[in-house]
Amino acid sequence: MVALIVGVAISLALGRLFYVEESRAIKLGFKSDIDQLSGSIEREVLLNLEILYALKAAVGIMPEMTPARFGTLTRNVLDRSPAIQAFAWAPLKEPDQLTDFIRKQSEDFQDFNVTETGLEGLVPVKPRDFYVPVQYIEPLADNRAALGFDLASEESRFEALSLARATGEMVATAGIRLVQEPEDQKGFLVFAPLYKIQPGAAESAAEAYHYGFINGVFRVGELVEQAVGSELRTDLLLEVIDRTNGGESLLYRSRKPSAQAWRFDDRYRAGEFEIAGRQWSVEAVPSAELISEKRGVLPVFVSSSGIILVCVVVGYFLAGARRNLQLSEAKAKLERISLTDSLTGLANRRHFDTVLEHEIRRANREKTNLSLIMIDIDFFKEYNDEYGHPAGDHCLRQVAGVLRDMAKRPGDLVARYGGEEFAIILPDTDNPGVIAESCRRAVLDRAIPHALSSIAGCVTISLGVAMTCEATEVTAEELVDKADTALYGAKDAGRNRVCRS
Repeated sequence: MVALIVGVAISLALGRLFYVEESRAIKLGFKSDIDQLSGSIEREVLLNLEILYALKAAVGIMPEMTPARFGTLTRNVLDRSPAIQAFAWAPLKEPDQLTDFIRKQSEDFQDFNVTETGLEGLVPVKPRDFYVPVQYIEPLADNRAALGFDLASEESRFEALSLARATGEMVATAGIRLVQEPEDQKGFLVFAPLYKIQPGAAESAAEAYHYGFINGVFRVGELVEQAVGSELRTDLLLEVIDRTNGGESLLYRSRKPSAQAWRFDDRYRAGEFEIAGRQWSVEAVPSAELISEKRGVLPVFVSSSGIILVCVVVGYFLAGARRNLQLSEAKAKLERISLTDSLTGLANRRHFDTVLEHEIRRANREKTNLSLIMIDIDFFKEYNDEYGHPAGDHCLRQVAGVLRDMAKRPGDLVARYGGEEFAIILPDTDNPGVIAESCRRAVLDRAIPHALSSIAGCVTISLGVAMTCEATEVTAEELVDKADTALYGAKDAGRNRVCRS
């Protein structure tokens, strides 16, 4: 009898031990899943912000903005990006400029006026130090009432645009209620400030003056759907929360808290990440069904069958090791994806910046040289206009393949710098000009047809080469500037050539 009681007690104790360990494994697995979802959401939001950054760059080099130009710049992007509700162009106006601004705008938009929110809806603006009225907005049909709205009249927008103006960086607002979204789904605005250089002045911040903003309105719900839509289970309560400056503002919630039996004691918060100056975090609560689904029969089996205890233990730990291996492989795959340009398969801009900074520090420390080649496809806009964007993407992949073949050593890095620009990092290389010329010749020999090229009947590239000096330390920014200057020299000299700084 005593032996029976002891045996039963040991079996129950072993069962309880395995139950506790299983619970711990389920919790760790749940946390790992949410960390991955958080990373996917962060990457999706930053990718959409890159669209606004690219739009800012395009606007910054254009002449005076018109409704037609703004529509051309934004409509295709809005059609392809459902997470972006609208783009707006809002210039900075002093009080003495307001009357003339309204008069000119009335030529394009009847009954145009600069407004702010009042007790009875939109009313004419009150006097203030400066105004930031919405001059153009796309899509216009859905946002006609926003034309002329003074962004500086509302506190949260004013705070964000003032910070953007002061720092020169893109700055997001806190969450805002969007009419099209459910009550617990919000959006946010991001302001991108625009500056100009005074004619004849040096290109420095001291000589630049601020003249307006490009801003985008983003839907948090759409961003989450695009990032993790296929992985978002119905038995998981997922929330995106803005925790800037210690606050807590709900931006998105996947399910209603009252929808089912949620295990709020198992709530998990992934690490915070920065979105245009604001701190976001992803939190998740599992349902009782989700936890129950992940439980196995192991604890009961161990309690009732001491004979096969060893086999069960070995199988359990092998299964745990296999799961850890799968998680490690998935994490490594995600890391590779985060460092690779999805179109060309080359290193992306983030990977390029990291490697260049590392190689610059090594070259400065070991007193070796470091070479950088900046590359631009000649007349690529004309190529897209003539053959279409799918053909343009294929052209980018072909050029990327040629450049990849030119980098022979393991330490060399070929990256897509952005758009039709590429870059090659060459550590400890004495003849970067020869490699650059080989790249130029290889692309030319590829003979990709380009009917609108004014220098050849096929696709060509221009290249700028820069090299560090062993006796002088430089920064990554300085080396990029030198290579970029050389690239523009190659363009100014007629394109399809190599120029060294």
